[in-house]
Amino acid sequence: MTKEPKLMTMEEVQALVNAALADPTIDLSAPTMMSLAMREGMRANLLGALNRGDYHPAVGDAPGSLTYRAGGQVSTVPLSPESELLLSAYLNR
Repeated sequence: MTKEPKLMTMEEVQALVNAALADPTIDLSAPTMMSLAMREGMRANLLGALNRGDYHPAVGDAPGSLTYRAGGQVSTVPLSPESELLLSAYLNR
């Protein structure tokens, strides 16, 4: 019997991002990809095609968002706080 994947809590995400800021050898691509796929329902292979301009940070009460192209369609997805923190750190590297 296998366990279902467990998403990281906000505290775990914050600890990982803090560790990655202190140690540039920590790779944030896998946790960022999994967070976007599992929290936001995005395709797991989308991360490689993103750039800094696709990410729109949270402002006030409005959540951060991500605009991306899938096939011929442009989509915008609101980001959970966990995904936003991971994506911001990933794109700032």
